[in-house]
Amino acid sequence: MPNKQTKRTYSAENVAKYLIFLASKSFVGDNKEREGITNLKLQKVLYFAQAYYLANFKKPLFKESIEAWKYGPVVPSLYHKLKRYKSDSIITEKDESSISEEDKNILQQVWNIFGGYSTSRLVDIVHAHTPWKESFESDNKIISNKAIKEYYSPLLSK
Repeated sequence: MPNKQTKRTYSAENVAKYLIFLASKSFVGDNKEREGITNLKLQKVLYFAQAYYLANFKKPLFKESIEAWKYGPVVPSLYHKLKRYKSDSIITEKDESSISEEDKNILQQVWNIFGGYSTSRLVDIVHAHTPWKESFESDNKIISNKAIKEYYSPLLSK
């Protein structure tokens, strides 16, 4: 079990770079094209990575706030940086993140669980969960790390 005190907090963009790399390693179709990940799906997987980290290590994986938007949790700064892709897949050939190997292994586990779901299924899942629902209905719209940790700890802890 990793030492909770030595865990680093990254930027959401840094974590997203690794998740995009993981998604890009998947090949689809007869031509074996790289699958990649859309901005919308990336936002949901990023949310579950944050939830997993908060549930297991009691601290955030990345420092940015997550907001409750119509189609689920979103890190606004990252969304705006990637919105030029629209609904197209984001693909990379190499890992451009600077994340520890230990945290890459954790993100691989999160990807193994949530990466296989369609975007619409991930939206349905988060819409059914209390942290998104309560934040979406509030004036603030920020999904607090405390709410994420309290909700997901019994569900996602090892």
